[in-house]
Amino acid sequence: MLSHQAMWENEIQVYELQKGDSGLGFSILDYQDPMNPGHTVIVIRSLVAGGLAERDGRLLPGDRLMFVNGTDLSHVSLDQAVRVLKSTALGIVLLHCLSKIYKQRLSQMYCIAE
Repeated sequence: MLSHQAMWENEIQVYELQKGDSGLGFSILDYQDPMNPGHTVIVIRSLVAGGLAERDGRLLPGDRLMFVNGTDLSHVSLDQAVRVLKSTALGIVLLHCLSKIYKQRLSQMYCIAE
């Protein structure tokens, strides 16, 4: 049985963003890992209106950050993830993410009644 916990696609998506003076344009939060309750995962909390991530259109709230420029974020603290993101230099930033599976997609996959 499925719960209301977040679930993500299995395939990592790689996004290349060109970071400028205004940053990457999203905020993050830590979230209890539904597959391993003793750990947390880092997810996109929100997009900055008019910011880089929103203009790019590929990142969405709920997506899980796995790597930033090769640094593994799969089970780091929120403070560590913030430090990694803030330390990225201006220019190309590679984000490896797992896309959130939304209710509509879950309904199609598992025939969940509305």
